[in-house]
Amino acid sequence: MKNTPKRKQRNKPGVVLFTAVAVMLMLSILLTATVSFVSVNRTKTNDNYKSKQAYLTASSTLESFINQIQTDTAPTNDPTAKAQQKKAIDNLKKLASANSGKGTTTNVSYNGSNGKSDNIGTTKITVAQEGTSAKYIVVTCETTYLGKTEQVAAHISIRTDPKPADYTNTIELVGNGGAGYDNLNVIGDMAGINNTTGKVYRFTNNTSIYGSYLMYGSLEVSTQPLIMLKPSLVDEKQGSTVTISENLDVSNEFHINSTMARADGYNYVNIGQKLSTSNHMDVGSSGFDVDLFCCEANIGGNDYTQYGNFYVYKGAGAYNGDATFGANGQTINGSLYVEGDLNVTKSLKVTGSVYVTGTITGKDKIVCPASNIHEGAVLSKAGRDAKPQIPVSADAYVYYPEDFFMSNDTNVTTISDEYQAFYDGSNTKTFNSFASDWTNVDYTLTELIDLTGTGAKTPVTSRYKLRITSSCTWASDLSFNDYGNGSRILVDVSDSSGDVVIRLQNGLSLDSSWSPTIVVRNRSTIIDTTTGDRKYNCYFVSDSGSAITLNGIDSVTGKSKHSGSSACNYNFSGLKIFDYDTYVRMYDADTLNNTKGNPGAPQSSFVLNPTSVDVAGSYRPSNSSIIFLFAENTTLNATNNSFFQGSFYSPEAMVNIATSGLSGLNVTDSAGKIMSGVQCCAVGVVIANSFGNANTAFYVYTKPSTTSVMQNAKGGKDDSAFGYTLDRYDHY
Repeated sequence: MKNTPKRKQRNKPGVVLFTAVAVMLMLSILLTATVSFVSVNRTKTNDNYKSKQAYLTASSTLESFINQIQTDTAPTNDPTAKAQQKKAIDNLKKLASANSGKGTTTNVSYNGSNGKSDNIGTTKITVAQEGTSAKYIVVTCETTYLGKTEQVAAHISIRTDPKPADYTNTIELVGNGGAGYDNLNVIGDMAGINNTTGKVYRFTNNTSIYGSYLMYGSLEVSTQPLIMLKPSLVDEKQGSTVTISENLDVSNEFHINSTMARADGYNYVNIGQKLSTSNHMDVGSSGFDVDLFCCEANIGGNDYTQYGNFYVYKGAGAYNGDATFGANGQTINGSLYVEGDLNVTKSLKVTGSVYVTGTITGKDKIVCPASNIHEGAVLSKAGRDAKPQIPVSADAYVYYPEDFFMSNDTNVTTISDEYQAFYDGSNTKTFNSFASDWTNVDYTLTELIDLTGTGAKTPVTSRYKLRITSSCTWASDLSFNDYGNGSRILVDVSDSSGDVVIRLQNGLSLDSSWSPTIVVRNRSTIIDTTTGDRKYNCYFVSDSGSAITLNGIDSVTGKSKHSGSSACNYNFSGLKIFDYDTYVRMYDADTLNNTKGNPGAPQSSFVLNPTSVDVAGSYRPSNSSIIFLFAENTTLNATNNSFFQGSFYSPEAMVNIATSGLSGLNVTDSAGKIMSGVQCCAVGVVIANSFGNANTAFYVYTKPSTTSVMQNAKGGKDDSAFGYTLDRYDHY
């Protein structure tokens, strides 16, 4: 047996070229025994050629079969496709396990493109177990051509992988209530994912989103908010969109612009129901088109300007695709498509064409060549003109913090033992326990760090009033009178510590006179080779008790059920939590040398890069290993310049990180453009039932570590990906 296969050479005579084979039918070729091939010219029939043709026929058939399995099991989020994906793998396993694992063998007949049978050999395909489990399968193709036989095989492993959670939103609201935002600034995407009808969100006072926005419900806009569509911070090749499932009502100046040229698949606003404007809205700009879709439009008040196409298509219920344009000053630098009736009461300039399925009232008020106005038109709704789909629901969470705290399933959680140890009496450590050990007080750390990204490491010294090295409770027994305002506390995560779980004692409250700074250093050496994330993480968890009961997976919603969480309330003023690798780059040596005091604004030379690509002169943090898990009915109030670098998973909790946060942070995009002096409250992901903000506040995207328990939140056994690994090809 040789492990290095001969590869087929598609450009030489005698090579088998074949037409497309239906995706799901590939798994049934062992039943139908038919593969469609393009005609192959016959050439000389010497023994060398006979063997070569037998090999090419066998290897082409095998690779066709394997490629179709790969197509059948390609990653997907579509429920229907996922069911087909599972069916494909189940069928393959069924074929392999037949005859006590000897599998299923079928002869394949080849039909040429001209409908005539071509003499390219006869082939048997066998799908069998390799060993005692159908998890391991060998697919063998044996072809005989004019008396010469060649055999090739593919060894594959069947996988059923829990689907990892994919976190793409800087702020994600899970609750079924509306919300109001005042001076909220989001660098990255934002979403309200609970598909409950009738919710109303409100943007006021310069609220800005620099990314995509998806929400279920209606949006009311006043006082100059901005959505600046930018490339995705998850994948720079993807663009951005605005999706509102119900109504958009603009009462006072709304700007939706883009930093990129329009291309298929992005740069659009999709409104599920009605668009109403009464005072200034602009969409897109010259060279940066943004298309807009809705099911009814009422453009009024002052000024509507758009660069891009405007589409009004019929929707569900009473939405007939009608549009009224009656603003003082309205221009569409593109084309207008109306599936219902169009009523123009004031001058409307359209630089492209106007297509209306119904009737046009006020045609004389349309500033556009008459030949470009089409009444009674048929709309293709294809290509660029196709209305984007509003997803029926967002990717729902399956597991909750309660599951991470209490489950015994290691596929769900890695921290339940540490959490429950707080309640069974086996872990009574508090911050004060470490303060009683003088080796952890006034702790100095010196480490070689690549500060420039060039590979050259320099010694960096940072100092702390207190060092935490294992799981414990942050209780009110730590006297900040002994440490003073702004005490620096180091949390050290290592191989010996494992996951460090810090329980926040219920009712923990610190006013601005103390304002501690917590720095989390992660030096666990076991690293995920795919993502580069370290195995162990630091978790700040709510004090939700041990009476939590996990009631299984709901048969209707597919979500975990739980009860018995204790309500928790936390109030912090001026609390700051940093990732160590960011902290030592953000501040100069003098600041790092202090064991207390507000660290203040970052160095002016420090530039944070939240994108997925490296940018010269900036620092791109690793996926965050600082995770906040707040269970049901927990409320966090963090005010007065508080700052959190880490990810919040609090789908049934209230997170209120308000006021200006950390001042003077510079943030870059993937093109190197810097947003200077950002007042930043959080760097990470905030997932909450409801979210509160006040005053000017920025929230910057960085996704959580792929090794953290958050990766199981949307996945687990009930949302798996089914596929295979091609281990090797063999030519016998």
